[in-house]
Order: sequence, then structure tokens, then C-alpha cells
Amino acid sequence: MLNAQQILDEGLLRLEQAQGKPAQVGYDLTLKQVNLVGWKKDMNGYRIGKVLKDKTELTNYEPYGLMNLDGVHGWLLYEGVYDITFNEGCKIPANRVAFIKQRSSLYRNGTIINSPVFDPGFETQMMGTLMYVHCPIFIEENARVAQIYFHECESAEMYNGQWQGDKQRSSL
Repeated sequence: MLNAQQILDEGLLRLEQAQGKPAQVGYDLTLKQVNLVGWKKDMNGYRIGKVLKDKTELTNYEPYGLMNLDGVHGWLLYEGVYDITFNEGCKIPANRVAFIKQRSSLYRNGTIINSPVFDPGFETQMMGTLMYVHCPIFIEENARVAQIYFHECESAEMYNGQWQGDKQRSSL
């Protein structure tokens, strides 16, 4: 596993909009945007996500608005699943793989962030993943909510899937 200085030295992160900072293991990521993942009924019934052989079609993602709580700008989140976007991006070379986990401050408040594998070759200006809220929580805008950490790997090929370059919502 790489330490924070190795991550920075190798240029694995895109930090143009970064609000995070190096951590003991990995790099802290900050919350830029929140969308509610959920049900939405259209004239054909409920929109459902689909995992097909060659592409994924997403379920409904609704922008979740910011609010002020005691003079602090952020999101008041209730139990549910949220699509989150970080201020930080990545550029993963052929010999690296990355994962994102929640910081302990969220975990201790009943909130879990768990990412899929960020494959060698994946690149984006702003990373994102899902957050599962089990107890109501308020999260300040740009708060450090997760850590990304990298491992060395031997890759057979570079990622070139439908999500390359951005958190696309092409199916919405």
C-alpha cells in the first residue's frame, strides 16, 4: 500500500479543486456534491437500474440540496443511499489500483462509503462513489469524508469502460 507522499510523488490524484489533504494512509477526499439514489416513477412505471453485459443503466439520481445548520453550509442526510462526488480526481497508471473508504468520523455516525475497484487506466477530474446513511447526519460542504488508498498491481490491460473520464450519467 502506498503512503501519502508516494501518492503525491506519483501524481495519482488530480488536485486542481482539492480540499483534502494527505492522511496517514492514503489521501483524504472532500465532499463536493450529493445526489439521492432512489425510486422515480415515470409514465412507464418505476425507473430501475440495469446491469447489462456491456453497459450499466443507472436508476434515478436526484440532486440533494445544501442547507444551513447553525450557520454551517452542508447536507442534512437521512437514511438512504447517496451518490457522492469528491473535489478530487485521479489518474491511475497501469501498475496501481485504488479503493475509497469512509473516514472514521462518518463510520462512528452510522454512515458507510464503499467504492468499487478503481482500475488501472481509470482517469477523472472528480471521483465519486456511493454513501450509505443509516442514521441522520449533517455533513459540511467540502468536509473530509473519505480516504483513497492505492495498491501496487500487475495489470493485463488498462480500463476503457463507459465511466472513463467522468462520472457520466449518459443513460439518464
